[in-house]
Amino acid sequence: MRRLRRLGALLGSGGPMRLMLLTAALCALWAAQRAPLNAEESRLYHKVESAQAFLWDALEQGGISLDVGPDPYRSGFIGVEWSVTTTTLGSLEAKRCATDPLWAVRALRWFDAQGLKEGDRIVVLASSSFPGLLYSVLAAAEVRGLRVGLAVSLGSSTWGANRPEAPWPVLAGILRRGGFLGLDAKPTFYTLGGEEENGLGMPEEARVLLAEAARSDGVELFRNATLDEAVDRKMRLIGGDGSEPPAKLVVSVGGSEGNIGTDPAAMSLMSGVLAPGEGPHAGNGVIGMALRAGRPVLYLLNLRVLAEAEGIGWEERRPEFAARGSAMASVLGLALFALVMATHRRWTWERE
Repeated sequence: MRRLRRLGALLGSGGPMRLMLLTAALCALWAAQRAPLNAEESRLYHKVESAQAFLWDALEQGGISLDVGPDPYRSGFIGVEWSVTTTTLGSLEAKRCATDPLWAVRALRWFDAQGLKEGDRIVVLASSSFPGLLYSVLAAAEVRGLRVGLAVSLGSSTWGANRPEAPWPVLAGILRRGGFLGLDAKPTFYTLGGEEENGLGMPEEARVLLAEAARSDGVELFRNATLDEAVDRKMRLIGGDGSEPPAKLVVSVGGSEGNIGTDPAAMSLMSGVLAPGEGPHAGNGVIGMALRAGRPVLYLLNLRVLAEAEGIGWEERRPEFAARGSAMASVLGLALFALVMATHRRWTWERE
């Protein structure tokens, strides 16, 4: 408050100069809230935009009816409200937010913050519920030249990759044909997903359909009998299985049961980068086991909270990140405006 009073005294009692200074100060505060992308990040952003446009056109040309209502940015990554391959309810807003190309830029920054460099190996374990977010992670890994071990569960919550005619293997195949996804990003294996990651609770029609999608993609469908078997297979992928070095980072996209586990303790995990020290409280799924094995985990779930923390738009896209602390800058700007308006002489009373 003392600083604001001094500023009011400095601006004087009136005149156009103080209004010009107010304008300059508000413009400076506005600029401080912006976090522009560098050249590499801008190229990645536009690559993801182009990939989404290509995917949308390819799906339409393939006879799939798309709807700009749920997918106003024409990403091609928004599915349908319900289908035979749908596992659980999901938020349309979260699925729409997950298509924002800024997630690819943020993933690149996360990789750099972990000190990852070309040739390093990461493991990405994803459900099909957030295909837009999964693609952004893979696109960022490709830009940084990372080697990716990938496993994807094929079941999806509502509005994810849950179109029976276009599950994740179909979407990924289109992106590969368009040159937007490298062959290195092909999964090591698929699981059916859903309960226990083995399709429990899905109709037989869905299990047959998803098994055919995996076969057509030339990728093994791992038929685990129990959830523990799925967790063990994913941990072997993280450990390298002897033929690959252990992963330097594990990325968990979505809420596959094998990733989270059945221990309620995992529900208290915050989205974002988790350090190995958090392992004792991370549950009995792959996330907890990887942390206890000394592997950092990038946990991508609870997208609304994560988007707010990272400056990514929830209801609509922004061309760049909102800077951290932008709310405080807005409050300061309003306080400055109110101070100047309260002390500025805009009129005087005259006697007749």
